[in-house]
Formats: sequence, C-alpha cells, structure tokens
Amino acid sequence: MRLSTREMTITAALGAVAIVMGLVPWIGFIPAPTPAGSATTMHIPVIIAATLEGPVVGALVGAIFGFFSFTRSAIPIFKNPLIAFGPRILIGVVAFVVFAALHRRYARGTSAAVLGAAIYTILGPGAQRFEAAFAAGKIEPSWLIAGYHAVASVAVAQAWLPLAAGAAGAALAWWLLGGENAAPAAAAVAGTLTNTVGVLTLAVAFGYLPAGAAFVVGATHGLPEVVLAVAITVPVYRAVALARRRG
Repeated sequence: MRLSTREMTITAALGAVAIVMGLVPWIGFIPAPTPAGSATTMHIPVIIAATLEGPVVGALVGAIFGFFSFTRSAIPIFKNPLIAFGPRILIGVVAFVVFAALHRRYARGTSAAVLGAAIYTILGPGAQRFEAAFAAGKIEPSWLIAGYHAVASVAVAQAWLPLAAGAAGAALAWWLLGGENAAPAAAAVAGTLTNTVGVLTLAVAFGYLPAGAAFVVGATHGLPEVVLAVAITVPVYRAVALARRRG
C-alpha cells in the first residue's frame, strides 16, 4: 500500500510530535507511583492520526509510540516487544474503526455509556476488589494508592454511590458530546482503552503483573488518560476539519 503525500506528511508530523513527547520529561510519560511506573499521553497523536487519515497512518504513528516504549522504558514490561508494539499499533486501527462506524449517529450515546460504565466499574466492583487486596496487604502503599483507598472505602460503604456517579458521568458526557464532537470523542475513548486494556492484559498474561495490581493501574491511569485524550483530540480534529473545509 502506497501512502499519499498528505498521509506521509501527517505521519511525519504526528510521529515527530510523538517523538518530542517521548523525549521531554513529564509530557509523554508522566511518572506515577504504581506498578506501571508512569501514565502516558503518547497515545493521543496516534488517535488524532487515525481520525484524520485512517488506520494505516494511525498504526504507523502507533508503531513510533511503541518504539519509544521498547527502547526507553526502564521497566521490564515494555522490553517485551509484543506488549510495547502490539496495543500501540492497534490504537490507531481501533480508533479509526470506531470513528468510521459511529460517525455522528451512535458515537454520542456509545461514548456516554462507555464512560458511565468505566466510572461504575472503578467505584463499584473494582473498588471492592481493591479494598480486599488493600486490607490483605497485597498492595504497596503510596500517595496515589492512599488517595484511591480513601475514595474506594467511601464507595464500597455506599452501594448507591457507584451507580449515581456512573449515571452522572454518562449524563455529563452526553451533554458535552453534542454535534461534531461525538465521533472524535468516541475514537479517543476507544483508542485510549485499547492501549490501557491491551497493555495490562498482556502484562498479566506474561506474568509481569498480578491481576489486582493491573486493575489498580487501569483504575488510576485509565480514566485520566481517557479524559486527556478526549479533551485534546476533539478540538484538534475539529480545527483541522474546519481548515480543510475552507480549503
């Protein structure tokens, strides 16, 4: 498959953005006291590439993201090439599929439902599992763990709270994602979850993380990464789309 001049330009530009994000501390990989070592924003150029130019360009920018993880990460998880490259390449593919399939018609409701379900999972079943592991001393303390424990202990004690928070999150997302925001927002959610779920699932499968620790990483990193991806992807996509319409 041959890339057009525009596709090559977008690949080079967003690949360069990904490289800069990977090189500058606290931008591409944000240190966090969890078993994963850091949260990331490097998936965002991949999602933007997929929404602007399709799955091939998204996969190529994702491969650049994976290369950085493989060559620069100090933790063993990302020295496994399947974990470093696989989910990152799939970010662009899944984000484009969701963007194309849900363009306008279903994206708003799907994004709202996914966000509501994620909030319920983190504060409901996930909080219960976390509290059990925390009480058994299976999770090493840190300021991030202490913060999540404070929230989880309240959520477990009040059974209605996870449902109410999930419903409120879904309603807020439905209100925010009207009009042309819906499709790129859905792509941002799907692409981010592809990265988070893909990396953590493979980390558990290869024995790098126990399932409980993987859930903690997903709960503490996943939701902020989704929010950042939506907040950046939507305005960038709309600005580029508007510029293209004006010629």
